[in-house]
Amino acid sequence: MVGCSGTSFVRRCLLILACVAYVACAFSNLCHHRVSIARTKNINTQYPHLQLSTRSWSRFLAATSIADTNETSKSAESTFWRTVPTSSSENGTSKLPAIAGIDRETGPLPPGAYKQIGERDTITSCLLGIGIRSQASNDDGNEVWKEASKNCQKLVDAGFNTFIMNNPAADDLKSAKVSTQKTIQRGRGKTEKLMIALEKQRLQNLVLRTKIRHEAEENFYKVLHQNTPKSVLRSCNFMVNLEVPAILSTEQQKNSGVDEEQPTQSFGNGWMVRESVGNALKRVKEESLGSVVLEYCEHSPYHLDVLDSLFEMKREGLIQSISTQNFPPSLLRSALSCGFEIQSNSIVGNLMNTHNLRSDSELGILCSEQELSRHISAPLGGGLFTDSISQSSKKKIEALFGICCRDKSSVVSTSQKWAKYQSIKNTLHELSQKYQVSCESISLRWLLQMNEEAGDSIIVGSRLGMDLREQQGGSPYNRQSDLREVFTFALEDDDMELLGELSGQSSSQDFPPEGDHQIDFSNKALWI
Repeated sequence: MVGCSGTSFVRRCLLILACVAYVACAFSNLCHHRVSIARTKNINTQYPHLQLSTRSWSRFLAATSIADTNETSKSAESTFWRTVPTSSSENGTSKLPAIAGIDRETGPLPPGAYKQIGERDTITSCLLGIGIRSQASNDDGNEVWKEASKNCQKLVDAGFNTFIMNNPAADDLKSAKVSTQKTIQRGRGKTEKLMIALEKQRLQNLVLRTKIRHEAEENFYKVLHQNTPKSVLRSCNFMVNLEVPAILSTEQQKNSGVDEEQPTQSFGNGWMVRESVGNALKRVKEESLGSVVLEYCEHSPYHLDVLDSLFEMKREGLIQSISTQNFPPSLLRSALSCGFEIQSNSIVGNLMNTHNLRSDSELGILCSEQELSRHISAPLGGGLFTDSISQSSKKKIEALFGICCRDKSSVVSTSQKWAKYQSIKNTLHELSQKYQVSCESISLRWLLQMNEEAGDSIIVGSRLGMDLREQQGGSPYNRQSDLREVFTFALEDDDMELLGELSGQSSSQDFPPEGDHQIDFSNKALWI
């Protein structure tokens, strides 16, 4: 009996211990679930574009923990319970995400791939934006914009939430150029007529360029809103270009062949700016514009007036963020001294065009002093630094030298440009094999990593499959996979310096001072 009662006592103790262990395990799981929910709410509050579920957040932590284990497993702050990644990687000092285990196709990008912009940092914008290459309307019509909308959704699902409709390529303006070329030839030898012909060509191209872009915006956003949930659209930052009018008197307008139904008016009262913003709101079909990019117009006196009207509308909530494009340093200083809080200045920059990327340039010094970030366009030189450029002709490559690589350096002849390009291209191939990524990813990573503390961002062009290549039996649209590769590695310091030397970004070469923004006050359109 005694042995039996002893056995019963032991069984009871084991049962009690099992119950305690079960309760402890359940309590631990409950606490872990609450922590996961709290983390999810916190990350969704800080980065609303992600909108992760608890399960998605767990997968996201698992992916980042792989990189932390591989790169920073010996961190001084690591404990038995978790590994805390250090701010710098083993081979470089990049703070940008470099997660080898990230999904190449879909899912949110790590938080370091975004920056907060707008009033009170209300907009989360990806450092890698997408510049949609607008095109003139064609016979395919709605089918083209459906394809663009579908591929845009792929990019959003892959974490890329910043978009802007670029101005059309030169091919779309070819008809306007051809129509005025004969006029220019007839005007040779007659300076006044030649100047009128050139001004007519410039204005016609400007009007046609703006018209094509506006039509593309209207068609694209119409289809996108029809096929995309509102919650997804609210997580995106859709940028809109806005032109500054040039000085144009009534007589010049008549001689230049501009439509008389669009009379030139004063920009002082700001109603034309409001009309332009209102039309942009109708095209993008939003209650407010995420970002407005004000383009620079040489010799125009209206830049500060337009900025004043735009910031007034920003205070009214119609605009969230205001940036500039190709503003010279003198005009930027004037705008900043007036109290205009400009988000960034868009410039052209790549491995063959580094003048505006240099820290010792006039623009670089200004950006450093005023903590002004740069928005870099044409980062791949129109395709010069992609793997597909090998299929292009020599004539096309030389044309890209003049379009996307107009650098203010001693490299002026075509042969010198070819020599510089070949040395950069060979180095990109070597680094591509070293990091097991594409040449395109090396070029983009170099730009992002070069001045990351200032929050510089880049815009990469894409047709979003509007060439209908996939429908004609070509490969499916997979641009998101190529761009996500940029956040899977970090360039070492030596490689950053090597690319800087080859491109001229880190050289000690002196450039001539940039010209100030000048206004032609002799024009009668400015006279009172």
